[in-house]
Amino acid sequence: MEQEKFSIRKRPGTVSICAAILNHYNLDCVPHMICGGFSKEETENALIELNYLGIDNVLLLRGDAIKSESVFEPNPNGHHYALDLVKQVTNMNKGIYLDEELQEVASSNFCIGVAGYPEKHFEAPNLKTDLKFLKAKIDAGGEYIVTQMFFDNKKYFEFVDKCKEA
Repeated sequence: MEQEKFSIRKRPGTVSICAAILNHYNLDCVPHMICGGFSKEETENALIELNYLGIDNVLLLRGDAIKSESVFEPNPNGHHYALDLVKQVTNMNKGIYLDEELQEVASSNFCIGVAGYPEKHFEAPNLKTDLKFLKAKIDAGGEYIVTQMFFDNKKYFEFVDKCKEA
């Protein structure tokens, strides 16, 4: 049985909100792009719109599982991991889009942020593994790391040192 996606709540999306902030307040904004709920094509279309509007910072996240699921389930045509999303945006920065037959396309110029977890991501088996995946996101094009809230400053500073080592 094929499922149909439909919207139950109408509200402006990320692109509209960022455009409003930029145009009304002349403030640089950082939209959060997530894997969950979006196909690769929907993600590319949103990124094209952001690029067109002059919004060139993005924070790329996998996102959490929806409330009715115990584990994260990606869109069947979407990304499973934030690393895949980073690779898509990095490719767009190189002028490589999903449709490989496109010619003479404009490259985007996104500054890419990724998530880091000073006290490790709750799904990671240990901090070493978590740092390995964080380094992969940086190696793939991530330019800065945003951390979740943390409760122990010592663990944060240890995390920063371990990131520098990696």
